[in-house]
Amino acid sequence: MTQPLALDLDHVGVAVRDLDVGERAFRKLGFTLTRRSFHRGSRAPGAPIEEWGSGNHCAMLEQGYLEIIGLTDPAKFSSVKPMLDMYEGTHIVAFKPKSVRHVHDVLAARHLPVDDIRELERMAAYGPDGQEQRRVAFHNMYWTRSHFTEARLQYTEHLTPDTMWQPHLLEHPNGAVSVSRVFLCAPEASHVARKLAPMLGVNPRPVSDGEYDLRLSSSEVKIVTPAVWNKWSPGTALPPLPAPVGLAVGVRSLAETRSYLAQRGIAPLDGLESGIWIDPKDACNTVIYFFGARD
Repeated sequence: MTQPLALDLDHVGVAVRDLDVGERAFRKLGFTLTRRSFHRGSRAPGAPIEEWGSGNHCAMLEQGYLEIIGLTDPAKFSSVKPMLDMYEGTHIVAFKPKSVRHVHDVLAARHLPVDDIRELERMAAYGPDGQEQRRVAFHNMYWTRSHFTEARLQYTEHLTPDTMWQPHLLEHPNGAVSVSRVFLCAPEASHVARKLAPMLGVNPRPVSDGEYDLRLSSSEVKIVTPAVWNKWSPGTALPPLPAPVGLAVGVRSLAETRSYLAQRGIAPLDGLESGIWIDPKDACNTVIYFFGARD
């Protein structure tokens, strides 16, 4: 594989049962969040765009972003419902393509299981005072869920990046600058690594027994067995596997991040690769690792 299809992680989404609780938790962790936005989209490729019963807050970073997504109207259609039926925590793993149409055509030509491209949009607050509303639009291409049970895997192409990455949203009290990694846990980690690799256009790299990396330009997917994950986050409970179990954020200074969290009453734990991590109870049932990006 000489030409990667995925440039980087685009965003990682955490599904929460109570969006108010999720918003408070991630603000306490030191993330600057967008104002609440409500989803609109097509239920199926080519279907009309309609109001959905879900909303989100996003932590926009210099590289990628985090999405805290939850139900706002249980009576309406939402892609969040089946996620929460399984567990609360990390579900969405979205990759950045150069062109979602190009990626779709390449994967379809290789007879790999992808859905047709869908249009999604929502209105978002614009400007430091948030008084203006502007449309945010995406093209999403989901990896066929019946085949890829590991996560809600997708490619996302942003049609309105200037509305998403507004300068005032990129400054975070915890020093966050990038989404650097997502962790997938599976009993057969090697099998999952080989399964996902062609969809990204990269080769899996074995790190140790039961640990494999799919490396992109400045981020990666780390696929681990439960035994290996217990080394990364000892004693944490696992969702039904295979599943995403955590994510990693690059920060300007790990010392400053550690100090900020301690001041907020959150005790970070020392982890692997000189990182620190947050207990899932403080982050809506997901493990968040912090790594020094510029120390």
